[in-house]
Amino acid sequence: MRIKPIFSLIFLCALFGYAPTPRPAIAELKDAPPDSRNADIDYILTPDLKKPSPHLQVQMNFKNRDNKESITVQLPVWSPGDYNLQNHAQYVQNFHAYRYEGSSIWKEIKFTHPNANTWEMNTQGVDTIRLTYDIPETPPGNFSENVHFTQTQAFVNGPAALLYVVGYKEVPIRLFLDSDLDVRVPLNAMRSSDPPYSFAAPDYDTLADSPMLISLPDAVAIRTFNSGGTTFRTVFYGDVKSIQDPDAYTPVIQKLIQAETAVMGPMPTTHYDFFFDVNGRGGGLEHLNACRIALPSFASPQRVAPFVAHEFFHLWNVKRIRPEVLGPFDYIHPPKTRNLWFAEGVTEYYAQLSTRRAGFYSDEDLLSHFRNAIRGYNFNAASKRVTADEASKRVWETQTSEGYGGLSYYAKGELIGLCFDLKIRQVTQNRKSLDDMMRLLMQRHAPPKPGYKEDELRDTLSEVAGQDLSKFYDQLARSTDDMPFAECLGYAGLDVNCRPLPDATDAQRALLKQWLSGK
Repeated sequence: MRIKPIFSLIFLCALFGYAPTPRPAIAELKDAPPDSRNADIDYILTPDLKKPSPHLQVQMNFKNRDNKESITVQLPVWSPGDYNLQNHAQYVQNFHAYRYEGSSIWKEIKFTHPNANTWEMNTQGVDTIRLTYDIPETPPGNFSENVHFTQTQAFVNGPAALLYVVGYKEVPIRLFLDSDLDVRVPLNAMRSSDPPYSFAAPDYDTLADSPMLISLPDAVAIRTFNSGGTTFRTVFYGDVKSIQDPDAYTPVIQKLIQAETAVMGPMPTTHYDFFFDVNGRGGGLEHLNACRIALPSFASPQRVAPFVAHEFFHLWNVKRIRPEVLGPFDYIHPPKTRNLWFAEGVTEYYAQLSTRRAGFYSDEDLLSHFRNAIRGYNFNAASKRVTADEASKRVWETQTSEGYGGLSYYAKGELIGLCFDLKIRQVTQNRKSLDDMMRLLMQRHAPPKPGYKEDELRDTLSEVAGQDLSKFYDQLARSTDDMPFAECLGYAGLDVNCRPLPDATDAQRALLKQWLSGK
């Protein structure tokens, strides 16, 4: 279905819903303290696209719940999913703090800036505080724009623009958009709170993980469809007029969704958004209920299928199945884990496998991909120096968000996923697979349950296999020994070049067929 532009401005967010009633007077909201019946923190965003240097004006009104004499706010140094230091606070301009005196009167108060990411206010114990500041356009991360403006659009990645109150990240939040133009959110993605056109988030992590696009209607192309009770939006923006047929992407995405839900089970959310930044910078970045993807206008829907499949599989692996340190987030001290090869590399393994199962690869296409991946890994000298665990834990030293010491945890993690899958299938007589491990991790660790501990993947692999595979795990993830490609591919009747063995048994051929098709 095509969403017809009715109003002058469109506001899209992966979190928020739509209320088809008149927008409240934002001026009243700006002058009033937040209503704690609905939320303890109100954000009011005012995008200014008209000035020579466009910027985003941000206002926060929040309750001093414990009547503290001092309140601290911070802006993240990193964005979840992009494992490099960006220090978003360096771009904050015109910061001011106020306390509420009653009767819509606010008095400016002094603050200190003890470090680059932190502001502290002496509140004198008053009930309500207001902060105002500006965010100009900021540089992109490795995988996504942060705050980006054109003459017709503003894109906002939450951690780059939204301060949080230390100690209050888990309180309910509302967000408002302030504009001279009418505002429309096209679909009822979640609930709207009272008053109309306020958008509710249960906590800061959820708010920050919901990308926002503010756009004139003729600068976007939006398509919607339903799959398994979940409403999906594909939102094309940026150089949108260079996309000849936005409708052509829908059937491709639908088939990828079917392939991945066949592995992981029902969707864990009632809504999901694909933000396609046409000819945009960066690559792709996953979010709680959305992803942002830089989409080359020349790329056919089938060509970008593996890329879309990767970002969509993150809906489960990393956004819900995640290391314990990756949610709730520490935005100031970058979390270190040995398991990014699983979060990213195994996600890439499933992206390739799902592309085959969705019908966009032939069997030979997939095997050729793995053949080239194995060759690339074997020719990489870093594979003899750096383990997958080390590449994950030390990624913060590189600013690449891909690995350490020349070893990509995407590349090795994908091949570990391949070996895990074939090994489990072999030792269980093809009754179980890596799919069972993924579903078990989802059952045990999807929020609000804590993420998995550092050694838990090792134990879960053995549990699913029904035998101790700890040495096998250590060989793949914790050593620089040669990976057992010949052994694992042999289980499926393939040689080390991913070509059929002439003397493959019926059992090997059956394993190969079930692995490739998922049936």
